Amino acid sequence: MKLKYSLVFCDYDDTLTLPDGTVTPRTLSAIKAYRAAGGNFVVNTGRSYASVKKLLPRLYGEPEPKVPVICYQGGLTVGDNGEILRRVPMNGADIIRLAEEAENRGIMCQTYSGERMFISRMTDEARVYSSITDCSYDVVGDLPGFMKKYEGDFDKLLMIAPHERVVALKSEFAKRKEYPDFKFVFSRPTYLEAIPRESGKDSALRFLAVKLGIDISDVAAFGDSNNDTDMLRAAGFGIAVGNAREECKAAADFVCEPNTSDGLAKMLESFIV
Repeated sequence: MKLKYSLVFCDYDDTLTLPDGTVTPRTLSAIKAYRAAGGNFVVNTGRSYASVKKLLPRLYGEPEPKVPVICYQGGLTVGDNGEILRRVPMNGADIIRLAEEAENRGIMCQTYSGERMFISRMTDEARVYSSITDCSYDVVGDLPGFMKKYEGDFDKLLMIAPHERVVALKSEFAKRKEYPDFKFVFSRPTYLEAIPRESGKDSALRFLAVKLGIDISDVAAFGDSNNDTDMLRAAGFGIAVGNAREECKAAADFVCEPNTSDGLAKMLESFIV
C-alpha cells in the first residue's frame, strides 16, 4: 500500500465539518484509513489549542491521540507529545494599539494568550463564537487596558463585525504603516484576525514538513476560506472543498466536492493506492 501524499494539512471548520459542526462518518473512516496506511493527518486551524484538544479524540478515534496540531492560524505548532514546537507571538505594543483602535470604533475584539481567551464584555457574537469553539472566556472589562497590564504574550486578535465591514477593514489595515508586523485574514465572513506576519498556516505547514522530514511535493492541504489560501499555495497539492470561498478555490490546484458530499473523504481515499 502506497500514499500519493504522506502528509496532509487540513483546516477544521467548514472543511472537515458540516455546517452544524459535525464530521461525517465517512470522513472519520477516511482519516483512520489514511493514517493506518502511514499518512500524517494534521489539523491546521485558527482555533486555540484548548479548543482543538477537545476535538481530537473523536476526530482520530483515540482517547488521547498522539498527533501534531497547528493552531492560531499557524502561530502555534504543538508536537504529538504535547510539546510546543513553535510559537510566534504578536508584537505586544502593536496588538494593544490595534485592539484599542478597533474597540473605539465599536468593533468587538477578543484576544488569546496560550490557552486563555479574553474579551471586554459578553455579547451575542462572543456567545456564538464560544458555542462554535466550545471555549470559555475571561471577561475583563476594558480589553486594551487589561492587555497593557497583562504580563504574558498574545497569539492573535480576533475582530468581529458584519462581513462588508470585515472586508473593508482587512483592506484598510493591510495598507496601514502602523501595523507592519501583522497580516490580516478572515476565517469566517464576520471574523477578521490579526496574526504575526511571519506566522500563517503556510508558514506552519513548511515548518512542520521540515520537522517531519517530508518534502513539500509530498504534502497536500485542504481548506475553504481566506485564511487557507496561502496554505493551499504552499502545499505540493492544494485542495479547496466545493463549499469554499471563490478566492480559496482560485488558490487551489483542485476543487473537490463540498463538505456535504464527503468531498474531503473521497480525496483522502484516493490518496491510498
